[in-house]
Amino acid sequence: MSNGGFMSARLACDFSGKLATVAIVAASISTNTAAACNPAKPISVLILQGTADPLVPFDGGLLGENGDRGEILSHGAAVVKFTALNRCLSDPARKHIPDEAKDGTSVDISIYSNCVSGAEVRSYAVINGGHTWPGGVPYLPGPIIGKTSGNLNASEAIWEFFSAHAR
Repeated sequence: MSNGGFMSARLACDFSGKLATVAIVAASISTNTAAACNPAKPISVLILQGTADPLVPFDGGLLGENGDRGEILSHGAAVVKFTALNRCLSDPARKHIPDEAKDGTSVDISIYSNCVSGAEVRSYAVINGGHTWPGGVPYLPGPIIGKTSGNLNASEAIWEFFSAHAR
């Protein structure tokens, strides 16, 4: 997650011939990486981010103090980037996971499955979620990282996604 998520976005762009899937959690894609992104093969991408992430803005923009860590695409723009690269041909199937955990979060899922060569792009927007791993244990207090959703187990969602898109 976070820096590892940004690394996953870069791997999707640069190593699609060696990888079948990537998961980008609590991250997006930098504008520099996005501008140069031209995968050799279609690659399935799962992007999962909290809408209230205090460290990596869901709506994109500058990272760090005064933008010293660069600029990133919004969650939505990152999804559009990967659906375009994978030539996804139809509107997504949409699902909603309500707040059954009663933690103030819910999850909107968009699944773009009609993409070239069987690739897929999945967007998980954790409504009111923070800079966290859904279904995990918070690593810092909520006021610093935001809410951790108990309505989705990110590990299970990613494993299911990877299992469905093995090469």
